[in-house]
Amino acid sequence: PSGHALESFIDEGVSSALLFKNPYGVDLEMFPPTIAPVGLKPTVLFVGSWSYQKGADLLATAWQQLEGVQLLHVGAVADAPLPNAADCEHLAPVPQWQLSRLYARAHVFVLASRQDGFGMVLSQALASGVPVVCTDRTGGEELKSVLVDSSWVTVVPHNDSNALADAIRKILPRALALRGQRDLLSTERKQLSWAAYGKRYSNELERLIGESCEN
Repeated sequence: PSGHALESFIDEGVSSALLFKNPYGVDLEMFPPTIAPVGLKPTVLFVGSWSYQKGADLLATAWQQLEGVQLLHVGAVADAPLPNAADCEHLAPVPQWQLSRLYARAHVFVLASRQDGFGMVLSQALASGVPVVCTDRTGGEELKSVLVDSSWVTVVPHNDSNALADAIRKILPRALALRGQRDLLSTERKQLSWAAYGKRYSNELERLIGESCEN
């Protein structure tokens, strides 16, 4: 689903000719563009397991470098400790269909994973109109190509909390300036759908069948 996942196979000796990259889709009806929050403290959102694998400790360290910013976490608490601070809000996991209202509260979505084949929450955030900061182990680079303005996705090196903090700090003013309905995908919105994912898969299968018939 992502370039770094593909490279992990090549690193183990698998021929690139046997590999096909196809980023996962998202339910666009479940995650429509949201209205930009007004009058709320700048809010950074992370949805997922609060764990070292997801880089929760890196996010916490980065967030502590930001003044006046709320951290909102939605999901289970695993092996990493939650920050004990008034501006850190934790919510237990909710059904997928309830996530849209939480994306609507956020100004920036952050995924600091150390390894993640493809962070589907990134697609949910972008479909909801929330700018994204993520590491190079999440599939963020693939999502940049879907955007008319790719600068709404910032990709930083994994295991670097300072780079994470700098990226959040840089994107926050632009995110806070958004007003009304936030539609970051614009005319490319359908490219993030499961239908588009299926079409890419179908096209690849047809290509392989064609090659097989020729041989």
